[in-house]
Amino acid sequence: MAEKINSIFGAYSGKMQVMIDKAKDKFAPVWWTNYFDWGVPKTTLTFETAIGRSRIEAAASVVDRNSPAPLRSRKGIEKLHGEVPAIKEKFKMTEQDYRDWEMLKRMNVDDATKLGSMLDLMFNDIKVVADSTMKRLDYMILQGISTGEINIDIANNPDGVVSGSIPLLMPDDNKRKVAAVWSSPTTATPFTDIQNVVDAAEDKGIGFEKILMTRATFMKMQKSDEVVKLLNAFYRLPSNAKTLATIDQVNEVLESYMFPKIEIVNQVIGVEKKGVISPVRPFKDSSVVFLPAGKLGVVHNAVAIEELHPVEGVSYAKNGRTLISKWAQNDPFGEYTQGELNAFPGFEAIDQIFILDSATAQA
Repeated sequence: MAEKINSIFGAYSGKMQVMIDKAKDKFAPVWWTNYFDWGVPKTTLTFETAIGRSRIEAAASVVDRNSPAPLRSRKGIEKLHGEVPAIKEKFKMTEQDYRDWEMLKRMNVDDATKLGSMLDLMFNDIKVVADSTMKRLDYMILQGISTGEINIDIANNPDGVVSGSIPLLMPDDNKRKVAAVWSSPTTATPFTDIQNVVDAAEDKGIGFEKILMTRATFMKMQKSDEVVKLLNAFYRLPSNAKTLATIDQVNEVLESYMFPKIEIVNQVIGVEKKGVISPVRPFKDSSVVFLPAGKLGVVHNAVAIEELHPVEGVSYAKNGRTLISKWAQNDPFGEYTQGELNAFPGFEAIDQIFILDSATAQA
């Protein structure tokens, strides 16, 4: 393995922190900060910390005594032990990028232009790795909130560790099915399905603030005969009017019945495989998710090992809890920028989150 040496950007690589602090608004926005806060940094991070040791032990106890397939179930629980794998992204500046930069330095242009080009070249790589770690958290939380588990597989993490499905220990009773699938407008009863979930939660002392769903699922809801008739009655329209309500109108009706309002989730995250970035929607399309008020949990995190033991020749900075490192090497030539984040979301409100599967009818 080639030895790490000082960045080709020299002293400017040591000013990465200043660049990051002055350009906070240039980093990609993330969804998860609406519902999660950062936890206190730790020296190590385990699944027992993120999910809760007592919850894991309780789940394992119940599974061992009552499961018809105890060996398989124990194996699933075993995934929740041990250290959480790190989130890492490394970006290489190619020889061609370097040659272009060297050519620019030799051109008859003013120093300010040269400096600006150099800083842009540096910052672009910093932004890529910093955004990637935060977007991975977005991916995990959007997937977890809509399925009750986080699945790290070859499709969404092609270059990294494959952990498989990691259950968040959502109570089974919190996962509900509809009376009739929402894709069938003549038989679907979305309003009644929502009412049933709200009533079931209230029986447990749980109240909801909002309902999350994708735009595609909302479009199925708005076309259902039940919702059309309800809106016609609410707005005093002819009973046979072919209403196609807006989300504002549907939310007005829901609010009048003291039900939570709908919020559309439409986040798209790029997953790179063999140099090709494909758009992925981590929020399960058929899920209708009921959320309580307030934050849903914290993102547990641990310091990177290089924060404790910096490597000679490497420059460091932080973007949030992500450690950004920058260095060069000679054989083969390369200028590298890396982001590392040791984090995993802890869904502390998982017992108060309900998921309604709009694509699966009750038996």
